[in-house]
Amino acid sequence: MSHHTRRSLLAALGTTGVIGLAGCSSGRLGTEWPETVESTTDPLPGEDDGWPQFGRTAGHVGFAPEVRIDDPEPVWTVAFPGGLSSPVGAGDRLFVQTAPGPETDGAGTVVALDTDGGERWRRELPGGGGGWSGCPPILHRGSVYVGGVGGVYAIDARDGTPRWGRETDDSVNEAVLGREGRVFASTGETLLALDTAGGDGWRYVTGDDRFSTAVPAVGAGRVLYTTRILGSVVSIRPGTVGDPQTEWRYAPGGTGFGTPTVVDGTAYVPGDDLHALSAATGSVRWTVPVRAAAGVSTDGDRVYLSTEDGDLVALATTDGTERWRVSVAPGEDTYLRTRPLVTERSVVVTTEKPGRDDPVDTVAVDRRDGTERWRREQPGNIGYDAVALGTQIYVPVLWGFTLDRESGGTLVALDD
Repeated sequence: MSHHTRRSLLAALGTTGVIGLAGCSSGRLGTEWPETVESTTDPLPGEDDGWPQFGRTAGHVGFAPEVRIDDPEPVWTVAFPGGLSSPVGAGDRLFVQTAPGPETDGAGTVVALDTDGGERWRRELPGGGGGWSGCPPILHRGSVYVGGVGGVYAIDARDGTPRWGRETDDSVNEAVLGREGRVFASTGETLLALDTAGGDGWRYVTGDDRFSTAVPAVGAGRVLYTTRILGSVVSIRPGTVGDPQTEWRYAPGGTGFGTPTVVDGTAYVPGDDLHALSAATGSVRWTVPVRAAAGVSTDGDRVYLSTEDGDLVALATTDGTERWRVSVAPGEDTYLRTRPLVTERSVVVTTEKPGRDDPVDTVAVDRRDGTERWRREQPGNIGYDAVALGTQIYVPVLWGFTLDRESGGTLVALDD
């Protein structure tokens, strides 16, 4: 989910939970959520082949080449009284974070679903006051890791048992990252590296006049972390112990950066322009004056992005040359703010109509030439990032900012 869309969601729900709510009561985690544990969990079946984290891979490529859907229809929907995050999953299981219900004092709930829509378990996160970070969970080595109001939490993916929780100075509002037995979580001012038992690895502090609203990425053996205001991209070795030293920093000035996408040694970093950098050295390969509304995805040959003008754009990874551009969200008060999902034949996005009672569309265009392949109306007016798993595409949508409808989220499963 993009930074913009998440803030729209929180406003639509009337929730708090974005900055400065951590540590408001000592001992908040209690005995149910210890800070560290001695044991780890085994990976779920199919975890390596699933969609286990934001953008699917540690480089967030957003590409599922094994998935092909030509004429989809909804095969099931699950409704939630509040909002929901984009899901992750593996094998026959999906995981989603949902907003606190009207009668709970928690800070969101992680729900495990079967891929037929049935519920396996749910686990309320610690916290109070109805705040909600809204960030997607991830699945890494048999545990679900999720950011929340004032911390990051580990849950056994098989049965929903709490494993550990780590309080942080501020809320974790973006998806965490799992890679080779480590978990990386950002509070906006600090990037934390923890092991899967909750133990400390290292922490990187952004410094004055910098703030991150992005998910870190891993590529070429480095963690890449971006900031806004005085925008920068920094590179840190994942296995660092103690005080991390940046290997390189890219700070051209005049822009803030979003979540990097890393593939084949190149990091594609959205800002006022799209920057293609060497993930190993930070050297510039090319820049293109196009602003991505919600990050980029890639199949290795092309980079795909949405624009605030409602266009879906494909650029060559070699030099940034525009291959095609199509208008997906024409019309007044209609926007395109989801990160593209790339499948075997299609690039899939969902539109957004804040302030209107009109439903949005999930649209698929041919990734070769941008011609429209299919379009399906959705039960909501704000769309989030879709994911693909097995033979299905999962689309989260929300009714919000409307006059005649109550807010609420729905996860829609599309299949041929």
